[in-house]
Amino acid sequence: MKKVSKLLKFSGVCLLMQAVSVGVITGLFVVLFKISITKLFGVVQACSYLLPLITALGGLISGYVVYKFAPETKGSGIPYVKASLMHLGNLTRVRSIFVKFIGGVASIGTGMSLGREGPSVQLGAGSGALIGKVFKLRGTDKDKLISAGAGSAIAATFNAPISGAIFVLEELMQKFNSTVLFPVIIATVVAASVARTFLGDNTSFIIPLHKTDLNILICLLTGIISGFAGVLYSKLIHFNNFFFSKIRIKPYYKTCIAGFVIGFVGLFMPLVLGSGNDAVEILLQYKLSILVVVLVFLAKFILTPFCFGSGAVGGIFLPMLMIGCYLGYIVGVLSNFASVEIDLVAISLVGMASFLAAVARTPITATVMVFEMTGAYNFILPIMLACAVADLIAESCHHKSIYSELIVFGAKNSPAAKYLETKTVSNIMKKMYKTIPQNYPVKDVLKKMKQDNQSFYLVVDDFDKLKGTFQKQDAEDVIINCDNEKLCVKDVMGMNTVVTNENANLYEIFFELHMSNMNEAVVLDINEKVVGIVERSDLEKILMPYLRQENC
Repeated sequence: MKKVSKLLKFSGVCLLMQAVSVGVITGLFVVLFKISITKLFGVVQACSYLLPLITALGGLISGYVVYKFAPETKGSGIPYVKASLMHLGNLTRVRSIFVKFIGGVASIGTGMSLGREGPSVQLGAGSGALIGKVFKLRGTDKDKLISAGAGSAIAATFNAPISGAIFVLEELMQKFNSTVLFPVIIATVVAASVARTFLGDNTSFIIPLHKTDLNILICLLTGIISGFAGVLYSKLIHFNNFFFSKIRIKPYYKTCIAGFVIGFVGLFMPLVLGSGNDAVEILLQYKLSILVVVLVFLAKFILTPFCFGSGAVGGIFLPMLMIGCYLGYIVGVLSNFASVEIDLVAISLVGMASFLAAVARTPITATVMVFEMTGAYNFILPIMLACAVADLIAESCHHKSIYSELIVFGAKNSPAAKYLETKTVSNIMKKMYKTIPQNYPVKDVLKKMKQDNQSFYLVVDDFDKLKGTFQKQDAEDVIINCDNEKLCVKDVMGMNTVVTNENANLYEIFFELHMSNMNEAVVLDINEKVVGIVERSDLEKILMPYLRQENC
């Protein structure tokens, strides 16, 4: 027992050291990245008459270094980190970190309508992967440091350590994982401390004095509008990705074109340039006219997906915050016109959070991040309400997180994804599975599970058609919480099931299982009868050769 205790103690200390290392390195990367972008953007603003040429050159440089040296570094970085945690990408190449850094400074620093948070997340996750490689970690142990690096990048970028930790659980992991939480918290605290040392301890946005009371109905309205606007924004991102993928020219010419367009618009509307930090500050501090706000909102709403679709290095997170802020401001002005008095600063913050919640499907992260970035803790209740409503609207429109959807588009180029696409469900599906009638009494299920050595059943009707799934936890919950002995399986079965057919490719199924946090997909024939199951563990076994390549 003493040896085990010492081993556990050593393991905990080792993980602590690794997490601290990830936090320090990520914090320094984020600080240097921000300073480089800010300095370059200041030079660009001083030469505003050459803006279209400068932004075109920035786009050209960004696209060229990505195309020539590390194609996996294009775009945001958050989808690629998520794909890497699914083992559909490799973050351990040192070259990728430098290309992401240079490409991000070139594109964002010259004024392209993109954010620095996406590249920062990939820089942080890459730092975590490299620390894992140094310590020869594999599998879930390395994933912990990748997650810690990603969370610490968010923490350092926005001076928001709580949001960084929540972002990892809500967006990257999409579930609560206590084993990941320890290194993530350590790394986020360390990275935020490093950033504060060099950049100061101010909140990301300085907001003026404002009223603390908000009309709940207007907050609900803002959440509804943000929900629909977020879905439309996501569709616009997909449209631009598809549009640029069909243009048959070198990738760096695409980013050059996008740079020229944003530079030309920036001559007349400087607020659309860059991430959007300055635009938010100006809106909250100086109260722009409603006409200017609407024009800037529309331009940013259209041009950010345009720049992102071109393949330039940069994220959409910070621009989403700006777009949401302007959207909330517009709602506030219209409310005041309708004689419903509301504080414009306050409703702008509500719009900022709710729009992010709708697009990224991260209502908790959005709520916490906005009050961490602004210090407006007294608005947490209306912000929570608007975020919940916006997320509900997005769900009703069948919209998933934009980062999850971008994985499908971006990760298909990975060797693992290409291999999975060559295989179909029929290659690995199991025809040995257990079913249970939908009218089977719940009180007898546990006994049957013990006899069958089973923890999972497919629920079928009299014609063997799938009706749902039933797990051991379902039976235990009912027995503990309900005395009704007449309950049948159909009354408590789960309806959230990944369903496929024999001809579907394995990449689609692997992605669906990962996004839904489920372990089995049910295979149906054309008559909707069950013919087999595909287990997530079998898919991961197929990926083992690629996992070994990652760890080389």
